[in-house]
Amino acid sequence: MSSSFAVRRLTEAPESVKFNEVVECFKDAFAEDDFARTLTGRKTDPYHHLNRSVVVSGFLSGEVYVVEEATKGKVIASAIWFPPNRELYEDTEKGKAVKPLMASLGPELDEWWCTRFLPEYAAFSEAEFGEGVKKEAWHLQWIGTRKSHRGRGLAAMLIDVIRDKKGDAKMCLEVENPENLGFYQKCGFETLNEEAHYFEGCKVHEKSGFPMWAMMSK
Repeated sequence: MSSSFAVRRLTEAPESVKFNEVVECFKDAFAEDDFARTLTGRKTDPYHHLNRSVVVSGFLSGEVYVVEEATKGKVIASAIWFPPNRELYEDTEKGKAVKPLMASLGPELDEWWCTRFLPEYAAFSEAEFGEGVKKEAWHLQWIGTRKSHRGRGLAAMLIDVIRDKKGDAKMCLEVENPENLGFYQKCGFETLNEEAHYFEGCKVHEKSGFPMWAMMSK
């Protein structure tokens, strides 16, 4: 596998060709994901800006890793990690990472993000991981593989790259798709609460909402 694919940290700046390739990789990976659909109201423009915002935040405050084809260099999988004491959408980056996303949502979804989802997500993290625990760990915010390359162990490679450098720090993540729980358990994570917390979506959008589990490395 190592001869066919290569893992590296993304160094190309936002809006570069390679950066945009990472955004497109995530858009392909999450095209049928209920979590992403709920956060964006199933709309194309917010969906693009959601994925872009996470990659921008990862570039500015975290670490973005990619798996590329060794021959063509195409990004086929990627992960956004935040090291201890860093997190998604920090105040210093909101103009670059968050503002374009919020501008694309529309009034109802914008209100849901600000008054429901973000506060509820923060409360969930504190309740499940414990106060300050998530901030002290390596947090896996976003990970995805293009549909054409799934089942080849690429996501595991993007977890191992942090496992090999984290030292004594823990790794943690949230899962919104129950089908992925088994994969993360095989990667050495354990579910902190077997019962999922369910997030209600914006009421103006039908079939919105998603479960969430918290997982921590053993």
